[in-house]
Amino acid sequence: MTYKDTLETGRLILRPLVIEDFDAVHSWASNPANTRYMSWGPNDAKQTQDFINSAKRGKDFAVVPKDLGKVIGSCGIYPDVDNDTAEIGWILHMDYWKRGYGTELGGELIRYGFGDLKLRRINAFCAADNYGSYRIMERNSMRREALHLKSFWGRVDKEWIDRAIYAILADEYFQKRG
Repeated sequence: MTYKDTLETGRLILRPLVIEDFDAVHSWASNPANTRYMSWGPNDAKQTQDFINSAKRGKDFAVVPKDLGKVIGSCGIYPDVDNDTAEIGWILHMDYWKRGYGTELGGELIRYGFGDLKLRRINAFCAADNYGSYRIMERNSMRREALHLKSFWGRVDKEWIDRAIYAILADEYFQKRG
């Protein structure tokens, strides 16, 4: 499997995360409103630094709109090479929600997974109440496959949260693209 360091869409550059991105990453990772539906966070400074230091090239990406030239989120694809599958995920700073960036980066991660990495299946999950995240998946032709009731601890609201599981197969992806 050959990984790319940088991916590009019409409006976005997905590039490696570097320690110089700390302030941007910490601005959303430490924000309770931004991490409400995540299974991690809000982060302290060490947790954010550990995340950036653990980022893997070709798997974890900083999200940079071309017109802004600054990091507004992160995303990733995490292959299971033994099964030709991967999980994808993302987070955007809440100041940049509802601008189509999530749909665009999600589509690029799927394209990268099927086109470049030659995977057969890609899945993602989100809190079942996280409208923004599940709409990103639906807009990218992923289908809801399961709902796991009260399956992860929401650290912000301090309650068990339902998790929705979405997926798409390579055959479906290529069929929809013609």
